[in-house]
Amino acid sequence: MTTANRQTLRVAFYRGPRTFRTWIVKVWTGSIYTHVELILPSGDCIGISPEETSRVRMKRSDFLPDEWSFIEIDVTREQLLKIVNFFTATHGHRYDWFGMIASHLTPFYVKHDRKWYCSQWIACALTISHVFPFMYNKINPGKLYDILSVKINNGLIAGKIE
Repeated sequence: MTTANRQTLRVAFYRGPRTFRTWIVKVWTGSIYTHVELILPSGDCIGISPEETSRVRMKRSDFLPDEWSFIEIDVTREQLLKIVNFFTATHGHRYDWFGMIASHLTPFYVKHDRKWYCSQWIACALTISHVFPFMYNKINPGKLYDILSVKINNGLIAGKIE
């Protein structure tokens, strides 16, 4: 495949200042990462955050390097189109507080069809676009970072860790 047909996505992992919510996530997951966003080649950022609209959305954002870690993933135009189509299909879906908490506290997968949390939405987008298949139902930002890092370091996904 030619490089002209490839583009770069960036996955941004938040490790910035602690709030009550981020402290809970850090303690619960044992990771420094408490949130994750997907940055398109255009610079638009897509994802869902409980601290903003609590809905799947697209926006422009400034990422302070001392608060974020980045993983770059090379994707084809077709994969990028599938991610954008997934965003279009889920735009406006709400944050899934209940599903996230219930799935992590019980052995059951609890998910509302139209609700997501950040790492779950991104793992699903990467799965649907055939970038890499994830078991995205119980994935937290730290686990997503670890999986992507291992896959890139082992050459299973084309990209780099910044």
